[in-house]
Amino acid sequence: MPRFDLLLRGGRLVDPKNEVEGVFDIGIEAGKVVEVGNDLPGAMAWRIVDLDGYTLIPGVIDTHTHVRGPAQLMMAKAGVCTALDMGDVRGVIDEFHNRGCGLNIAGLQIVGPPWPHGEPSAQDIAGFVDEVMADGAIGVKILGAYRPATLRATALMIEMANRARVYVAMHAGTLEHGSDFDGMVEAIELAGDNCLHVAHVNSYLRGLHRDAAEEALAGLAVLKGKRNIVSESYLAVINGTGGKIGKDGLPESPVARNCLKIGGYSVDDKGFEAAIRDGYAQVYAGEEGGETVLLSGREGVELWRAQGTDTGASFRVNSPRSTMLLATTKDEQGEFIVDAISTDGGNLPRNVAVQSVLSLVRYGALSMEDFIWKVSTVGALMLGLPGKGHLGVGADADITVLDLRLGKAIMTVVGGKVVMAHGVVYGSEGTLLTTGRGERRAREAGLKYQIVDPAEMWLYTKRLSGLPG
Repeated sequence: MPRFDLLLRGGRLVDPKNEVEGVFDIGIEAGKVVEVGNDLPGAMAWRIVDLDGYTLIPGVIDTHTHVRGPAQLMMAKAGVCTALDMGDVRGVIDEFHNRGCGLNIAGLQIVGPPWPHGEPSAQDIAGFVDEVMADGAIGVKILGAYRPATLRATALMIEMANRARVYVAMHAGTLEHGSDFDGMVEAIELAGDNCLHVAHVNSYLRGLHRDAAEEALAGLAVLKGKRNIVSESYLAVINGTGGKIGKDGLPESPVARNCLKIGGYSVDDKGFEAAIRDGYAQVYAGEEGGETVLLSGREGVELWRAQGTDTGASFRVNSPRSTMLLATTKDEQGEFIVDAISTDGGNLPRNVAVQSVLSLVRYGALSMEDFIWKVSTVGALMLGLPGKGHLGVGADADITVLDLRLGKAIMTVVGGKVVMAHGVVYGSEGTLLTTGRGERRAREAGLKYQIVDPAEMWLYTKRLSGLPG
């Protein structure tokens, strides 16, 4: 009787956590790695996949995504096995049935104004946290610049999430400061001794107030040594935001206004149109072949106008000089100052973590071990998933298979099942990562689920760890 459900044969395995690097076979049973060795007998396997010439790493974990529309399809194609959605866990649950591709997804729920009774009380926020945790979330995200609150309310949201020991992330920004360097500093100060995930730090260090590289270095200096802060940054050039122009003729999105300033465009209807025409801005144009399409030039302007400007837009605003510094800089102890590399993608065509970081490996800016740490191992710590981020015996069989010649993922294995191979996605449904409080919601939704404990996540344990980056 075969022992393995799946045998991955002859690939080069790179597993820094277990100090394994070389050509090995991996035997998988019931979603777990059960044997790693050489010349494992094919007669022991129901299915064999020959991976000679390819490289196998612990499955990619994207620590900042938005799971909507074709997101899971796009992530599976990019080699992602597990992701944290930072938006709407209720929508995430719906997406499993309609668009699921066999991935592991955890979700946050946005918290912020408008409040039903003006400024929120501690009881208001605690009640909201209880509600969203019952809905399947692992925590909350403060939307900051998009839904700015007072300094008091923002600090209270962070504090109440910490008291409840749930995950809490923040897009920087309050009624005092926006989505920029000052907003990032403010977010860290508002956290105080509380723990906080500062989302996509590159978004605040794009060169709004000074040279982008100078802003990145200043941001790194602020983050350095903050053991109560976890963070990620992304390497895509484009940034997604809203394209709507208000009745005053100005962009409604504060992020769009910043992007126009950085690009040297007037912050108004005419400047937005010019940015689209020039290709600096792109407009959401739906899906084609399961991928999100963005348009610029005359077609983009016409679509934007036809939608009454009320559509998504992306700006080519992220400076490679800044994003490379944020991705690669370590402190004197050899730890990365920005913990993880994410995409802030999913539903936008910026799921480029694998390609971009492999480019940095080829350039020599990161080692292969650094790459795996930034896109997998640290993500497992951040989400409290000890079975992920490595491929030792007993680990979850989440594996990203790379073609280093092409610089991309060619296979995604989640829980021992091939969900993507050579650009074709085979997976469906998926696994919701939720807490004990969300278990009932997962069962009611008919989902496969895994219970996690936010108190065991790096958000709360990082200050106690001495792990090298």
